[in-house]
Amino acid sequence: MKLVAFFKLIRWKNLLLILYVQLLLKFLVFNSFNIVTNLSLAQFVILLISILLITAAGYVINDILDIKTDLINKPRKVIVTKNFSIEKAQWLYLVLNATGIILGIGLALNIERPSYSFIFIGASLLLYYYSKKFKSKPLIGNLIVSFLTAFSIYILYLFDINKTIQTTNQQLITNVLIVLSIFAFLLNFIREIVKDIEDVNGDYSLKINTLPILIGKKRTSKIASILCLLPLSLSVYIVIRFASIYKFTSLYLVVFTIIPLLYIALKLVAAKSIKDYKKLSTILKISMFLGINALIIFSLNT
Repeated sequence: MKLVAFFKLIRWKNLLLILYVQLLLKFLVFNSFNIVTNLSLAQFVILLISILLITAAGYVINDILDIKTDLINKPRKVIVTKNFSIEKAQWLYLVLNATGIILGIGLALNIERPSYSFIFIGASLLLYYYSKKFKSKPLIGNLIVSFLTAFSIYILYLFDINKTIQTTNQQLITNVLIVLSIFAFLLNFIREIVKDIEDVNGDYSLKINTLPILIGKKRTSKIASILCLLPLSLSVYIVIRFASIYKFTSLYLVVFTIIPLLYIALKLVAAKSIKDYKKLSTILKISMFLGINALIIFSLNT
């Protein structure tokens, strides 16, 4: 029972998604396009473990500092105090966070990029202050989480892509990483806003100034709907630009990205109940996963 609670505490499904994206890029996309990389298998594994541990630590500290809100918004899903004491959860946070940072710094020194150490320290600090302070600020907390989600993809460009090689494929995959990071940022940002609407009752009772509390659920919902136009426009541009070269990838994006985003944008305007927003939040998460899977079609289409 404790083990099940631990995996729920560290949001194992979200960690699995990060793992999936990293493995997909490293062993399918990079190999399919013969990308010259810097990291050995062992170094890549260390980078991956470091990212997962720091992210897991971020989820733990978020639950520790968010107990009062969670007891109102999602009482059945509260883990800290019910399955783990606050002291035990704090110990888990310290172990996960310290191990992740040490591995990251060790990797940065090993590849002779000591300045990269600050990436792991900075990510850890951002996650802590997000939960401690910025989560209660309108949009700032949403932007931090979305940035870190996007950066978990972009980090492969920093660490693994050999930038001294200037081939067509090398540039193509660099662009793919950038676009994928932007796509992850935008979808996650929209989902974070939708989640704020879901949690409005608990946030209001604890005087947390999220966007729906400041301007209302309806206006926030309309803003989220308008924001859907950004990843939608990006997807449409990619389809138009590369349809003649990557036909199956373009078709996949139309069916599994463009159509779902149109649906979400329209439904956000009509959404009224918390149940509606929870449904849309789930669809957004599925859309993110399906969008990532376009990499498989893209790689097989080479």
